[in-house]
Amino acid sequence: MSRKSRASKDSRKSHSSLNEDEEAIANEKEGSLAWKVLHISQVRTLLELNVDQVHLKMADLLNLKDHAVNLQDAAVLDYYVAGLWWAKEQSFTLQQISGFITALSILLENIREKQMSLVDNLKELKKMLVGIGHENPEVTGGLDFFNTDQAKLLTDYITKSLFQHYKLYQYMFSLEQDEMVIGTELSVEVAPPADIPFPPPLDEGMQEAVYLEHVAPPPPPPEKEEEKEAPSGEDEKVFTEEEVEDILEGVTTDELKEVISSVVNEMLGSLSADVGAKLKEREAQYLAKISKMQKIAE
Repeated sequence: MSRKSRASKDSRKSHSSLNEDEEAIANEKEGSLAWKVLHISQVRTLLELNVDQVHLKMADLLNLKDHAVNLQDAAVLDYYVAGLWWAKEQSFTLQQISGFITALSILLENIREKQMSLVDNLKELKKMLVGIGHENPEVTGGLDFFNTDQAKLLTDYITKSLFQHYKLYQYMFSLEQDEMVIGTELSVEVAPPADIPFPPPLDEGMQEAVYLEHVAPPPPPPEKEEEKEAPSGEDEKVFTEEEVEDILEGVTTDELKEVISSVVNEMLGSLSADVGAKLKEREAQYLAKISKMQKIAE
């Protein structure tokens, strides 16, 4: 089929659907809720799709393009898709499905736009059900194309899907969703500038492991640390016995006692400090044991 003939066929199909929608709206009596949200051609198209396709088509028809990132739009879309699929399973007519979707839309908008309470919204549903079960009702709520059994099923579904979760819908429409900004750092390595006007061809490239093993120059050997020579100084002087005796001859007995006393005091001072620390540690251990025994006795 040529492109021109295909475009002509699509044009005729679109024109036919438009005429069908206009005719259905014209023949519908005043006050009916059918064809308000979904036209007859749209309902017929949706019934031919599977669940995933209905999800995408409904998002396009209801202009919920941000449903993938906006939780509010996603919840609203699921609300309508679930309602449409339930109506399909109940074998409702095209008119009944369209009117049911309109009823779902009115009840949901009462929460979102009017912040209507649960009691008031229940009254709105009751108004829409007026006239059901009568052949020619003088007053109708717009859903008189349902029979009484279907009206009971419809009421039960709306109660379980919307009214039992009413506070959740109120919370969803009253609280703004937090925006999460997620950033990703991207590191890009650029080729080093070539020595010649043009970089070397890619076919001359090689893997890094091959380059390091066969091409890259070997790393320089580590520098040996020069042995540090001991600083030159005066050699330790060794005294002979005669020199020691000569030194001691010049020291009096009192001075010798004083030197010996200072050395002994220095040695005993460090020793007493160590003994005192050990005694304190042992004392702390005994006190801990005593307190533990007292707790056990109590």
